[in-house]
Order: sequence, then C-alpha cells, then structure tokens
Amino acid sequence: MATPEAPLREILKSISFTQFPLYHIEPFFVPLPIPRPQLFVYPTTSSGTPTTDVECLRVLALLKFTNYEFDLHFTNEPNSAPNAQLPFLLLPDGTAIDNQHIEGHLSLGDDHMLAYYALAKHALVPATEYLVWVDPAGFSEIASGYLKGYSAVVRAALGWIRSSAVARTLQLGMPEYGAALDGDVIYENAVRALDSLLVLLGEGEFLEGEAPGRLDALVFACLNAFLDAPVKSPVRTLLTRRESKYKPLVEYVLRIVERYFGA
Repeated sequence: MATPEAPLREILKSISFTQFPLYHIEPFFVPLPIPRPQLFVYPTTSSGTPTTDVECLRVLALLKFTNYEFDLHFTNEPNSAPNAQLPFLLLPDGTAIDNQHIEGHLSLGDDHMLAYYALAKHALVPATEYLVWVDPAGFSEIASGYLKGYSAVVRAALGWIRSSAVARTLQLGMPEYGAALDGDVIYENAVRALDSLLVLLGEGEFLEGEAPGRLDALVFACLNAFLDAPVKSPVRTLLTRRESKYKPLVEYVLRIVERYFGA
C-alpha cells in the first residue's frame, strides 16, 4: 500500500482502472472532405473582381497568377481565420494557413522587386486603409460592408474600434504626417508612388515583366480599391480624369481583371 510520502508513480501503480472502462463514441458530425484548397475572403461589391478588400484581393490575385487550383468562399467573419484576419487558405488535410504564410505555401522563390514592393506597402496600402476606415465618406459607404451580419449597434462599435486602430497605426507607422493624421498627405504619398510605378510599367503588360508576380498582385489590389470604391478620392480622380497620364495604370488594372477574373 502506497503511503502519502510515496512518489507519484507508486501511487498510480496502486490504482486499478479495470472498473472504469473507456467507451469510444462516434462523432455526431463528420465534415465532408474537401477535394482541393479553399480560399476564404470578404464578399464582392460591384466590380468584376470577387472582392474589394485589398489583402483578400492581393492573395486571390497571387493564387490566380500562379495557376493555383482552389475554390473560393465568401465570409464576413474574420474570426474564422487562424489569425482573425481574412483571407485564409484551408487545405484538404485540414491545415489552415493565414494570410501571412500563404506566399510561403506557394514557394514563389526570390523577389527581385523588393524596393517597389516596399514603396507600395508604404504609400498605396495606407491610402486604401485611410479611404475605407478613416475618411468619413469611405467609412460610411465601404466599412459597413465588412461588418455585415452584426446588429447596427455592434457594427457601430466595431467600426469605431477598427477606425481608431487604423488611424493609430497610420500615425505611428508614418511620423512624417506630424501631430495630426492628414488625409491629403496620405493621398499625396500614394500619388508619388503611382508616378514611380507608371515609369516602371512603361509600355509593358505587367510591372514584373511578361508575367505578373507579387508586386503586381499588391499594386493591382490597391488600384482596384480606389477605382471600385463607391466614393471619390484624390487618387481615383487622378486615375480617371480625361487624358490622365495615369491611363496606362487604369488599363493595367482592367487587363488583369479581364485576363484573370473574367467569366
């Protein structure tokens, strides 16, 4: 008989589990196997692209550029993703890959356009985030689309929290804006980036040459956000102005939509 001073394993040895049999209960529900990867993104609005969210469209475009076979699913619930951010990729074996690791899953190889990619991340992406979540007109018309499925009160609360977080991130990430977050400065930075990308594009079809790549996926997603937004912005005005020098960039977006997102 084990004593209180005996080691734990001696105590366990003295216990018999023969009177406590274990029963295996079959699960009440077993999910059907999926034949191929599933990509979950925010839903569409009005354009020829399935989603207007920049990050979702960036990943979606990248999968299409690489001829990756997958099925597309729409959701307004980012908490379904591993990192609570859409998009995410669900593999047939049940593995869920968040948006930060999808590129690694694709094994794209070395990126030779890092400087331009950094330019787009620093100038174009913040401008799209400002348009959707901080700009009053954009917040009223666009942000609510990301919060469908919630009551009006919850939408208002979540919208305010997200708007404040985006504004704070922009302020901390770009100290050149000064004490106050200035939308005009954000849009001016985006326009300067467009000038550089316009030169890079030249008369070519894509920014990365004969075939689109990482940079094309990001720039296309950002430009589509400005062009497809139901509200005006300085960037959209410059892109769509008659005889605009940025017409090649607009044609670039339309070319990608037609080639990779056409029926």
